[in-house]
Amino acid sequence: MPRRFGFMLAAAGGACALLAAASFSATAAQAGARPPATPAAASAGATISASPAPSFTALAFPTPSAGWVLGSTTAGAARTQIWHTGTAGSTWHLQWQGAGSPLAISATDPAHAWALIACPAHQACGRELLATADSGQRWRVVATLPDAVNQVQFYSPSLGIATSDSCLADLALTHCPGQLLVSRDGGTHWTSVLSGTGPVFATATATGQLWAAQTYPAPAGKSQPEPSVKFLTSTDGGRHWRGLGSVSDLGLLSPAVRVTLATTSAGLAWAAVFDPLSCAMQGCGVANLLSSGNGGRTWGTVDLGDDYPDQCGNDGIVLSAVPGGGAWVAVGRNGGACAPPLGLLYRYPGPVTPWQELPPWQLTQVSALAAVTGREAFAISDQGVLSVTFDSGAEWTQLLPAAAPSGQVDAVTGTTALAAQDPADAGTILRSDNGGRSWSQVFELPGVVTQLDFWSARDGIAATYQPDSASPWQLFESSDGGSSWTPNGSLPGGNAAIDGPWMSANGHGLLLTVAGGVPWAADSGGIPPVRIWTTSDYGLTWHQDGELPLGHDTGAGPASFAYTGGPSGAWAGWIVVTTASYAQRVAAVTIGGPLKLLSSSLPADNVQVLGGGVGFAWGLQYAGNPSVAVLSLYRTTNNGRSWQHSSFRIEIPPNSVTGPLLDFSTASHGWLVLGNATWRTVDGGRTWTRG
Repeated sequence: MPRRFGFMLAAAGGACALLAAASFSATAAQAGARPPATPAAASAGATISASPAPSFTALAFPTPSAGWVLGSTTAGAARTQIWHTGTAGSTWHLQWQGAGSPLAISATDPAHAWALIACPAHQACGRELLATADSGQRWRVVATLPDAVNQVQFYSPSLGIATSDSCLADLALTHCPGQLLVSRDGGTHWTSVLSGTGPVFATATATGQLWAAQTYPAPAGKSQPEPSVKFLTSTDGGRHWRGLGSVSDLGLLSPAVRVTLATTSAGLAWAAVFDPLSCAMQGCGVANLLSSGNGGRTWGTVDLGDDYPDQCGNDGIVLSAVPGGGAWVAVGRNGGACAPPLGLLYRYPGPVTPWQELPPWQLTQVSALAAVTGREAFAISDQGVLSVTFDSGAEWTQLLPAAAPSGQVDAVTGTTALAAQDPADAGTILRSDNGGRSWSQVFELPGVVTQLDFWSARDGIAATYQPDSASPWQLFESSDGGSSWTPNGSLPGGNAAIDGPWMSANGHGLLLTVAGGVPWAADSGGIPPVRIWTTSDYGLTWHQDGELPLGHDTGAGPASFAYTGGPSGAWAGWIVVTTASYAQRVAAVTIGGPLKLLSSSLPADNVQVLGGGVGFAWGLQYAGNPSVAVLSLYRTTNNGRSWQHSSFRIEIPPNSVTGPLLDFSTASHGWLVLGNATWRTVDGGRTWTRG
């Protein structure tokens, strides 16, 4: 999806002691924890780490400029954080943090907001409801709700509703009776106004009218009761209820079913029904958007349309209504079984215009959505990243946390590097010109960027993959350091996976097409044949030059090649193979010659060849803790006749979407990106300094 880098800031190191009444302010330049005055250094055997960034889960934006997001820390004991902006996301304040897990946040205007917090794990306590009436300058606990309450929503400074699900409090229950609670004094006191044999969901207006959906999950081992969902309304605050319509034939509902309701001036208009327990590899049986044109008396299923030629169904749906009319919907697709894009978005401008499909998110889904106007919406991805659009979804700007590489890093010099992908967008091109102290998003390419190869600080190429396109592989060229890109045409191979391309300064290039790999996942390996393709005009035309002589081996993943020059345009490199005895080994090859296995002691996770006899191989070794690993790095400067070995302890942030990303520009200078931290070496990996 097109996306521009926005702004991020996180609490400084002292914010862990912040009390509810305190307020913390930061500028957009402060990303993550504040850097130390003296750069941290790590020698062989030392630890390389990153500052854990908060992960965001819920949001509330009563106006386009003012809003709150709810997040949690990702290291140590669970702590909830409440962040506020009054500038449409350009600056943020950490207003409150404390023990517990975030559940929900709601706001009715720039002054009034509420947050629902679950007590810390393994503690028996209710849900704390926090409230502010002064734009978050002071947050206070106004009520302790039962531990079965998992959602609150306010519609005026006085009127709020909460839904209760008994299975949240007692996991041994086979039925999940639900309750609807109403507060008429800003959340201090609550009254039960509706109950059901299954979970109950509701919405309201500021004038006091309520709408509810009663669900009827199927008893264990029995057929689905019909109707599946009944809709009701109350005009006296829940004292009396009147039945509206109902919905049948949704499929088998479980007690985990969720319903989101939305209204227009005509009454109840939308219902998103999702059951996570109905999901399988190809999608979920219950993930529907329903619409009503008569206030909820009759209902139909909305066909949102899907332009992607596969059999993947929805595996999640998020609905948000626009105040005054219109709605936005986000639909997820299972990344474990489906090709990108994984996040589909739609917008409903109004009754005279049908649903519009928006540019999709390639490798992430929307988990929370707040539609503010027909053009502006805020969204949180399944990676806990907050973004905003100001142009009806054409482009999204990442707000929190700061953009950092999550794909490939391409080190150009000791102080300059480019990178592909960030946690929110698979098409992002990032650049750092200050040794990794900060990264800036400089461009958005369509699809998933799988390869970057810059031969100077200004000149380079990028390869992208879009499975829904007639020519899924495309090549782009930049001559201004990634700020703009020119299409160079399609790459060969169809829907096969591609390793490379690698490009020289004089326009000679090489790529490998691999059958059986995952095209949008770099270095995914595959099965023979591995075909060789070359170019001498910067990728405008490609020619097949035979196959790699794998013999009984198969391609297991990473490959790296360097141009050796000469009139024939020779290439030499390394590729990780799986041998006939199922061992993963690093093999050296000169295009046109045989494969030669290198030392069996080399790690076979990642490789990089720079030419001139210089190459690197590295891998991670875990000892039972997925957040702690040892990075083992080998370097050669004489084509593998001898090796320098270094090892480091790596502490991987809990919410990191990738492990450490390494790349070297010379035999001495290299970059390592870990979460929101960038480390550099000037001695071939013996020691590292944090940017």
